[in-house]
Amino acid sequence: MSVKFSQFLLSALFILAAPYSDAGPNTVFIDVVGEGNFEVVYHRALSNATGAAIAGVIGAGIQSGIEKGKDSEKEDQLRPLINRESWKEQFLDTLNEKLVAEGYEAIWVEETRDIGKGIVLKIYPDKFGFKMVNTSSRLVSAFITFEASFSGTSRNEQKAAQKEPYYITNRNQHPFDELLQEDSPVNAELEATLKKAAKRLANKLIYSMKE
Repeated sequence: MSVKFSQFLLSALFILAAPYSDAGPNTVFIDVVGEGNFEVVYHRALSNATGAAIAGVIGAGIQSGIEKGKDSEKEDQLRPLINRESWKEQFLDTLNEKLVAEGYEAIWVEETRDIGKGIVLKIYPDKFGFKMVNTSSRLVSAFITFEASFSGTSRNEQKAAQKEPYYITNRNQHPFDELLQEDSPVNAELEATLKKAAKRLANKLIYSMKE
């Protein structure tokens, strides 16, 4: 059973601004589309293209399946340690704080009909977890990937909005076994990465509106 990125977002749908009838250009309607999955990329980072080099495409496919299975075992080890509630608080609070500080009001929506006049921020969750970032030392860092788009509130503007990919990693690095210890940094690392992602997303929207 995977931890879903959208659970901590959609479970916190609430209004942070004035009623829709008073919404204006500085109102941001935030819509989360789809779900994200928890993932560990460890053995796959080590193997890289070894299978292809040894036995061609078929060998690479077999090797990839083996390494993915090993990574799944590591995912199962970490899932019970994750504090889901802290994820919700870190991402939502940080995104809202950044927007409010710049004079924006945020409204979290679940249905398209809830969108009024303002800016539409759509977030498309992808993956989050831990990935090996140094194959020599075998150290891992927390990461998150998603796409987002900004647009006006008309249907045509929303359809034409371009999705931009985001890949954020935390700069701290740890041996994987350290994540399994009693004083595991797993939640602190994931929370820091989500906070960093929320700030980057808010800054992108704010600067885009000023251009």
